[in-house]
Amino acid sequence: MQTELLSISRIFTESLFRIPDYQRGYAWREKQLKDFWNDINQLEEGKHHYTGVLTLEVVPFSIYQRWDDDIWIIKAKHYIPYYVVDGQQRLTTVIILIQSIIEKINEEQMLNYSSKEEIRKKFIFESKDGGISRSYLFGYEKDNPSYEYLKTDIFFEKSDNHSTSEQTIYTHNL
Repeated sequence: MQTELLSISRIFTESLFRIPDYQRGYAWREKQLKDFWNDINQLEEGKHHYTGVLTLEVVPFSIYQRWDDDIWIIKAKHYIPYYVVDGQQRLTTVIILIQSIIEKINEEQMLNYSSKEEIRKKFIFESKDGGISRSYLFGYEKDNPSYEYLKTDIFFEKSDNHSTSEQTIYTHNL
């Protein structure tokens, strides 16, 4: 069992995260978001924010072999697929914050010596076939309504699903 403290960047190195169906969806409301934001704003220069414990479970081959959009990144790039068993609210919030930062910076701007595209590739998605096929590095299982909402309304990606998105309390919270 790995118990060392890791940065978000290290956590996302060659990892693919999915919220399993048995986990509740995104439930944070304004109070939790304000607490998170206040923690970040109160950090002193050179200090780190302790986000908390993540409990991860390696996804078995019998399950991820059916992930058509992701099997290439697991096999070819040796990404390890994980279920987020605990810590999904915090990890989701961090990903939404990173996406918001990406939206605000210009294409030519660098952030911590990384371009907008490098940040997107590190935390949001990897692509193949000239960008046509994408594997989202964090998200929900594909049959969960939050998967489509995260992809289209948070990441601003085109939907492959031609029906309207199902609204749930969790998509509302996202």
